[in-house]
Amino acid sequence: MRERIENKYVTKEIKSQMPVIPMEIIKERGCTFCPYYLGNYEKQPRCMMKNCVWDDEKERFHPVLRELIPFYKEKMEKAEEKYLTEKKIYSTLMDMFAEEMRQEELEKDECYGCAYGKCGPCVGICYKKLKA
Repeated sequence: MRERIENKYVTKEIKSQMPVIPMEIIKERGCTFCPYYLGNYEKQPRCMMKNCVWDDEKERFHPVLRELIPFYKEKMEKAEEKYLTEKKIYSTLMDMFAEEMRQEELEKDECYGCAYGKCGPCVGICYKKLKA
């Protein structure tokens, strides 16, 4: 079985051009359980394959599905462009506030403002605990 696109990502224009499965074949072969079943469109069951998998072992998709390639490529490029723009804005904001955020992290430290730690490394005596 080949990898396939989910039927919810196939556009209506493409679905309308896909082959209709006769009701006799659906009942005989159980097409609704087939992974290549495209669902109903315009009240008619549709298939993604050029020929039924039962009849042809080569599993060839219907050529109309190729029309989705440029559609999704364009969507992907727009999404990538939007992602890069958002990433640049985020990076710029992080750079703008880097110093402030570094200072806030220092202030969150329990030893911040300690009389013993101002001039050098912490000596292990907590001034705040001694004061309390």
